[in-house]
Amino acid sequence: MDIIAEIRRLHFVEHESISALAQTFKLSRPTIRKHLKTVEEPVYLRKTQVYQQLGSYIEQLNAWLDKEASLPRKQKSLCLFSWR
Repeated sequence: MDIIAEIRRLHFVEHESISALAQTFKLSRPTIRKHLKTVEEPVYLRKTQVYQQLGSYIEQLNAWLDKEASLPRKQKSLCLFSWR
């Protein structure tokens, strides 16, 4: 998202060409043009979280995360190595 603001600043304030911006950011010229036309930052909202590859391990991972959250700060880093 910071790249879009930087592209817009370089083009409109410092008058960089679209070709020069494409070379600088290693993006295509149509992508640079698209970013120059944007008014607001794009927002990506995921409706549901997909855990396809985790499958049956989700419960165990959540249990480990809950256990670690309840530990004191000094013991949290040690907890990561205890379950391996």
